[in-house]
Amino acid sequence: MKRPFVIASICVLGSALSLSGQDYAQGPSNLPSTSTYAVDIQKPVDLQQRVEQLEAELSQSELRLEALEAAAAPKEKEKPKYPTLNLSGVFQADAVMFHQTDENRLAYGEIQNGADFRRARLGAKGSVSDAMDYFMQMDFGSFGRPTFTDLWVDFKDATPFGTVRVGQWKQPFSLEVVSSFRYTTFMERSSLFQAFTPFRHLGIGFYDHSQDETMTWALSYLRTGQDQFGGSLSTDGGNGLAGRVTQLGWYDCQGTEYLHLGLGYFLNAPPDGHARFRSIPEIYVGDFALPAGEPIGSSGQAIPTVAMGTPFFVDTGVLTDTSLVHTIGPEMLWVHGPLSVQSEFMGTYVDSGPSANGFLYGSYMQVGYFLTGEHRPYDRKAGTIDSVMPFESLSKKGGKGAWELAARWSYLDLTDRQIRGGELQDFTFGVNWYVNPYCKCVFNYIHSWAESRPTRNGAILNQDDISSQADAFGLRCQIDF
Repeated sequence: MKRPFVIASICVLGSALSLSGQDYAQGPSNLPSTSTYAVDIQKPVDLQQRVEQLEAELSQSELRLEALEAAAAPKEKEKPKYPTLNLSGVFQADAVMFHQTDENRLAYGEIQNGADFRRARLGAKGSVSDAMDYFMQMDFGSFGRPTFTDLWVDFKDATPFGTVRVGQWKQPFSLEVVSSFRYTTFMERSSLFQAFTPFRHLGIGFYDHSQDETMTWALSYLRTGQDQFGGSLSTDGGNGLAGRVTQLGWYDCQGTEYLHLGLGYFLNAPPDGHARFRSIPEIYVGDFALPAGEPIGSSGQAIPTVAMGTPFFVDTGVLTDTSLVHTIGPEMLWVHGPLSVQSEFMGTYVDSGPSANGFLYGSYMQVGYFLTGEHRPYDRKAGTIDSVMPFESLSKKGGKGAWELAARWSYLDLTDRQIRGGELQDFTFGVNWYVNPYCKCVFNYIHSWAESRPTRNGAILNQDDISSQADAFGLRCQIDF
């Protein structure tokens, strides 16, 4: 600090002026003898007061400077208290109506209209240390009620290849799979989803992204045969590998224009050599049937058993003696402002003996356009679709939310050589209203063309294919927080 030097300088200056005043008081007799001398004699007193005033001001300046330095100094971050906890939830209330041709009724029976909660989930996510995260989520609307969905723990940056994950999660394969159902364009994923993808399984794997966030990669080992609660029993087979890499062709700084490219691979050694490929017509509604007779128990409440709902339109039945199933899946998403184009192809080679080998495949392409000017966001660290953020959320003060029109065409061929699962084409038209970042209302119209063997409750009735058509109309209200 410069305070001692300033004070010393002031004192020296005061002393000099004081001596000078004394010289003038005792000076030659030819100097004017007026009251000026009285003023000069008083100067040392005035200077002393001035020095004291300057010292007080300097002291106050030092205090202010110290306060400013303390405010500008970086504060130590408070250490988080572990474990941390963040709660989340989502539900989807659906209503679906069907219209069938006579041939479609002959193939699949009368498909019931209905309403249900397609999903109703609660989740807890957080950290147990600075190197370990966790997630646990249950679904109270799906099969099993409740059903395990995601239950995993992450060991962050544990290997040169990235974070290690252990538990059950959506395996790294397909843009539709790894992107949350909360953000999908239509009420259901495409017909390829149920037929070919691994989806959620118990396993161990790793994932990461490049430093510039233009590339992602993930690989996992998983158990391929399991129930709704993660369990898997099989000495013969039941193992698999899933992997996915993605690359951004380009990405503008606003995220409104980008090109996503990806490639996935899924290797499945099915449990006990049994494999099956089937799919619904991109819409589902169902309930849980009641046992015959009166409900059991003194409460008189209905006790659900098996699920009854929209049937599979294409189904290979159980393929025995299947040693390996190889599935490859290129993917693409192009976003140009409010316009988005998304497409995937999946090809599956089934090794099921010399007479039953086959190549099954499918593809879809969809287009979406935001009438209100928003765009489809992208998570660069995960290589997935993200949540839409309306420019104007609906509120009591006004706002219209975000409006999107979308269309999708999909094709699925499950017939080759001795494998006769049938063919399915779907055209879907959708209207999405994003009320705010947490609420979405959806309308879907689906027209299906199917050519397959008639089935009832998963059982194939005969070997003759039937060509048929059906329409479905769906409404959904979704809340996500």
